[in-house]
Amino acid sequence: MTDPVLKVRGCRWIDVPGASDARGSVNFLEFGKALDFQPRRIFWLHHVAPDQWRGRHGHRESKLVLVALNGHCLVHLDDGTVKAQVRLDDPAKALYMEPWVWHELTDFAPQTAVMVIASSFYEEAEYLRDYETFRREVGARGR
Repeated sequence: MTDPVLKVRGCRWIDVPGASDARGSVNFLEFGKALDFQPRRIFWLHHVAPDQWRGRHGHRESKLVLVALNGHCLVHLDDGTVKAQVRLDDPAKALYMEPWVWHELTDFAPQTAVMVIASSFYEEAEYLRDYETFRREVGARGR
C-alpha cells in the first residue's frame, strides 16, 4: 500500500477524489483546487519492461504530479539530503513533487500505467540528468 508519510522535501500525497459503484470507479483532479499550478504537459508511462526504469533525473523548475492509473511501481525520491522509496499503486493517491527532487521509477508491474502532470512545457535545459550535478546544485541552493 502507498506510504502516507513523506519526509522528502517538496513531496506530498494528494488525495484524489472519486466515486465507485457497480459500474466501476472514476477519479479526478481539478486544476486550481488540488493542484497549485496550471498543467502545461501531461504524459503517461506504459508498457515499461519489469527490469527497466524511468525518470532518473531532477528538475530545476517543473512541479510534477504522478498517478498510477493501473498497476504499480516504486518511486525513489531524493531531495539531496533525505531519500525515500514509495510505492505508487492507487489511482486515488497522487504523488506531488516540487522542483529539486531527484526521482526514479522502477519495478513496474505488468500493465502498469502512470500519468504525469507537469507544470511546464518540455525544456531539456531545466532537467538535471547527472546525479552529482543535481547534488551540487541542490547544495548551492542551501537545501
